[in-house]
Amino acid sequence: MHIDPVVMLAEQLRSLETALKRARDGEDHDQACRILGKISLLTSELDETLPTSALGAAELLGFAAAALPFSGAKYALHLCEAAERLAQGQRTFADLVWLRAMREALAGGLCGQDGLVAADLISRAIVGVSRPIVVYRAVMAPRSTEERVHA
Repeated sequence: MHIDPVVMLAEQLRSLETALKRARDGEDHDQACRILGKISLLTSELDETLPTSALGAAELLGFAAAALPFSGAKYALHLCEAAERLAQGQRTFADLVWLRAMREALAGGLCGQDGLVAADLISRAIVGVSRPIVVYRAVMAPRSTEERVHA
């Protein structure tokens, strides 16, 4: 089973942000500029990547919550709660309905330009949330004819 590309990109972004903080604390401006370039590339790659799982959708919802302004803190909290449930593997119909309604409200101008950014992230998160789950069941090997006769 492959790892969700959104999860991988989010982890790389987190590690680069930590490295950027260390470079800034050490006042290594050249290193900080290189790291900022890498962050920019990863962010643009993340903007084009669709999640393949609920975990990837949870990462995008976290980014959407962070993109909202302070005036949208109530919505950001709800996004974080939905992201936590998705990260735990819990997909609820109520979350999916709320995400779709929130996407429409944000795309309609709620929270301004930041809301438009969050709406795009939520749109892509919905793709990951609504993907079907494949469950593999263990199958017993067929019994030999000798075992069937004695059973």
